[in-house]
Amino acid sequence: MKDIAIYRLQRVEKALERLGAAVSRLESASAGLDVVDVKQEDSPKEGEQFNLLQAELDAIRADYEQLHTAASQVADRLDDKIELLDSAVQSASA
Repeated sequence: MKDIAIYRLQRVEKALERLGAAVSRLESASAGLDVVDVKQEDSPKEGEQFNLLQAELDAIRADYEQLHTAASQVADRLDDKIELLDSAVQSASA
């Protein structure tokens, strides 16, 4: 039982790492853009698309933070339950 919980927790942690790396790459890519040039383009459509992409990046960043917080809480709760079960097993064995 403990091995399955650890395996699942490791998968969640790896997924969060990948998501964090993807968000970082998006942030780096957007930082490389010259925002003033994009917004002052002759085509307002490009400026609008940039604004939409920036809003989406902000939403992704917020989602990532929420997921990271939730995963940390789940990990802490799982650790507590595993310790309780381990203590119960050791008490029953003694």
